[in-house]
Amino acid sequence: MGQPKCALRLPDGRLMIEVVARELAMVCGQVIVIGAAGQEIAPLNAIPSLGRIDDLRPGQGPLGGIEALLASELDDRYLVCPCDVPAITAQLLGVLAADCPTPAAVLRIDGETRCCPLPLQISSAALGPLRELLDGGCRAVYRLLERVETTVIPARRDWARLLRPLNTPRDYDQILNASAR
Repeated sequence: MGQPKCALRLPDGRLMIEVVARELAMVCGQVIVIGAAGQEIAPLNAIPSLGRIDDLRPGQGPLGGIEALLASELDDRYLVCPCDVPAITAQLLGVLAADCPTPAAVLRIDGETRCCPLPLQISSAALGPLRELLDGGCRAVYRLLERVETTVIPARRDWARLLRPLNTPRDYDQILNASAR
């Protein structure tokens, strides 16, 4: 993207991280941003309610961030949401945050064969298998879900658009162009 995704401004002027954090705050008692140590992103400083945890292994993607979160011992269960899903809603996150008897829970859109690896609910019980994956050079969240017992929560088909990440400059341009119409 050429810059941190969390610092992208949406058509309404808010940062993408602000939108996601607001929705998370409606479901969670505390919202934490995980990132590389020393990586200061000025716009995040403008959101004082956000906590911060540094990656234990920078450059390991979402799985590395999840490791830092689970190792933080802030709680024993966490709701993890990437910053690049600006259409996410508290309603969707609330479904995922419901009590879960397994170490992990993910959503699967009705009619889809694969689950959405993020957002996810995850417990600190997954820390051992997660570290084994990272130690072995694997950074894929879906591989962690293969190693720990995971509850799959059916999600409505129309929620697929809420889970769509902004991964490329083209995705970002589409959002900007859609708002200009």
